Amino acid sequence: MALKANYEFLFVGRDDNSFLENYSYDLFQEHGDKSGQIFINLEVQNNQVDAEEIGKIIFETMQAKFFENVDRDPYERFEVALRGVNDTLIELKKQKFSGYIGNLNIIISAILGDVLYLTQAGDAEAYLIRKRYVSVVSEGLSDEATESGDIFSSIASGKIEAGDLVLFSTTRLLRYISKTDLAKCVNKRSVMESLNEMREVISTEILGRVGLTGIMFEAATSEELQELKEQPDTANRSLLEGYASETVKEKESLTGKFFTALKGLGGKAKNMQKERMGENKIMASVGDGFSSVSRRVKSFGEGLFSSGFGKDKILAILILVIVVLMVGIWVAKDNLATRSEIEKLDKVLLTVQDKITEAETKGSFDKENAKTILDQAYTDALSVLNSGYYREKAKLYLVQIETSRDKLDNVQRIEQPKVYLDLTKVRSDISALGFVDIVGKLFIFEYNALYQVVLNQVQPPLTIDEKETVIAATGFADRSSIVFMTKSGKLIEYKDGLMKLMSTDDGVFHKGVAITSWGNRVYILDPASNQIWRYSYKGLNEKFGPAEGYLTETTDLSKAQGITIDSNVYVLSSNGDISKYYAGKKAKFYINNAPFNSLKDPKVIYTNEKLNEIYVMDAKEGRVLVYLKETTTGNLNYQTQYLFSNVGELRDMYVDADAKKMYILTANKVLESDLK
Repeated sequence: MALKANYEFLFVGRDDNSFLENYSYDLFQEHGDKSGQIFINLEVQNNQVDAEEIGKIIFETMQAKFFENVDRDPYERFEVALRGVNDTLIELKKQKFSGYIGNLNIIISAILGDVLYLTQAGDAEAYLIRKRYVSVVSEGLSDEATESGDIFSSIASGKIEAGDLVLFSTTRLLRYISKTDLAKCVNKRSVMESLNEMREVISTEILGRVGLTGIMFEAATSEELQELKEQPDTANRSLLEGYASETVKEKESLTGKFFTALKGLGGKAKNMQKERMGENKIMASVGDGFSSVSRRVKSFGEGLFSSGFGKDKILAILILVIVVLMVGIWVAKDNLATRSEIEKLDKVLLTVQDKITEAETKGSFDKENAKTILDQAYTDALSVLNSGYYREKAKLYLVQIETSRDKLDNVQRIEQPKVYLDLTKVRSDISALGFVDIVGKLFIFEYNALYQVVLNQVQPPLTIDEKETVIAATGFADRSSIVFMTKSGKLIEYKDGLMKLMSTDDGVFHKGVAITSWGNRVYILDPASNQIWRYSYKGLNEKFGPAEGYLTETTDLSKAQGITIDSNVYVLSSNGDISKYYAGKKAKFYINNAPFNSLKDPKVIYTNEKLNEIYVMDAKEGRVLVYLKETTTGNLNYQTQYLFSNVGELRDMYVDADAKKMYILTANKVLESDLK
């Protein structure tokens, strides 16, 4: 049976810190049912300089290798093409001073006949939605790193059927939407309507930018096959790109279709031959035109000098000489302008080197000035890069600037963080949200389940509630329990192996985005009300008293994301600001020695009364910033940061001060790092 596949590309959300592209390519025009179709869904994070080049390299390498020999077995074609992509990326890493080319979230796939082949890197995922059932078909493809350093190490393949929807995403959608809701978004009549429905569901939850590719398969009708026989195919290429803060150059969505599992389409080679013959005629006509011009010029020259010099011929010669001189002057001016531009750019690069040296010298005693100098050096080097000249030299300076910033910011790069726990061993589709520490016991929770960590083992999950969706939790030391806050605004307590809904004198709790505790009270951060609600637990009544507004003065909390307490209350905002409150009032508070790179996606702030530091997690940037508490002034002093490479989005952190260890939670792993 022949299948018709309709596909759409769509971007969801806004993000100035990553580069997204979707590609598709086929050669049905040349190879018919041997061609196949390739799709690439790509995101490059933390490397704006090289991102576009990386995407282009991956696409062009895949394109060239996959269609190099269409008579080869399809699996081998896909494997050979991926090997070429891996080799190219490894070579690109070797060319970089740091060996770092950014965080890559990529799905590469090929469809040939009724078989889908795919591979994956980073957080990108592929889903197969069949009869309202969602399968994560890319699961486990990049779990184990190879000694060779290959980005793509495993291939999955399987058959597709009429009615299937294949969905590629640059991030893990199941963090923001359940499998059930994802399946409900599928509209069998339209790929675009399906993607738009998904966008409606996730756009309120997701903070970054996501690239989606949807491919819907249906049985091709006899009329469509007949039409395909009568009309030659055209090579199908499409590109959708978005870069940094630039406007997307093409539409937000691109539409295409192709036929797969085609058999018996006779006459195709004949049509192709006719089309090539037509192209040859066009080229012959162009050639004849050039030959005609050449003959006219030759005859003009022969006529000009064939029978002596008259007034008319002398005038014609003068005009010709003037024209030649004018052309020569124009070329000379153009060359002079080019040389002048190159000399100017060369001087700019010399000043860039001077600025880097100056910044490194001043950084030890005047970091703010050093930051300004490096920012200007970065702008200058970027202008040279964009000019088209000295590109490689400009790239080296940009890497050098980043290295200088790292040095002055005391950045600890954790290239291969130790995996302390693999959470997929207890639940394959786990999407962990956070840690909870209570009376020396460490727990991990997700939207509906709780897991206890014993040594380096994870215990089987405990269901929190069948109907509620958990969004935050805190250890409630006063009762040796855990309190969960749900999306609907309920509080659920886990104590002595039991889960139960908690109550308050008000009847209902205020909704919030984060929760923490101190003594016998829990604090709920409520940006919508610009308030922090405080509830005191009444042991005799076994419930909380009425809500008390902790803040005693008007405060803007509209961007608040996280909260932590060490007797002072600290609030983290989405723009990276940290506010400090004491006794309900905002305290005078400064952050000294601020880092060069501001927080892009701050999600978690962490401390307690035993710690001398405050830790702030920049989720999508994969880093944790450490600030030292100054006991005399009450200010914070930036100290260092830990940058975790190629681990995806960070979810939460836990610090063991005694063991000097920091534990980082991703969607499905716990990473361990020593504290420097």
